Amino acid sequence: MMLFLLLACTEDHSFTLDEKRQIIVVNNLLALEIESDSSQIDEEHLFFITKVNLYDKKELDTIKLHGQSTGLYIKKGDSSGYKKTLRVNLRPNRKYTITHSGMGGRVFIQEFYYTDSKGILRVDRSRKRKVGYRDT
Repeated sequence: MMLFLLLACTEDHSFTLDEKRQIIVVNNLLALEIESDSSQIDEEHLFFITKVNLYDKKELDTIKLHGQSTGLYIKKGDSSGYKKTLRVNLRPNRKYTITHSGMGGRVFIQEFYYTDSKGILRVDRSRKRKVGYRDT
């Protein structure tokens, strides 16, 4: 049991944005949230992404920002709650925070992005990524 916990804590759970291809590659996906800074609660400002099969041992998962992702369960949040969707649709000229978390708070990685006028996601180099434990 102790060995399992040690291995779980040392797994790579990082994620990267391929700006050119507009995909996010996630190592050992647990739960990924993409949230905009929009104060408009009627628009899609939060996406919650997990694996369809939580027991899937695939190490890398790909989230397509312009197209349909496979093997993933995507919910979008708006003023009426959460609804299942097949795509992540980001709005132009917005700031976004992407958080990968899970395992009871043992995994917490947060990075900051923005979309340009065409809705292309870019890394916000003015803000430093946060890695560690979720504050409770």
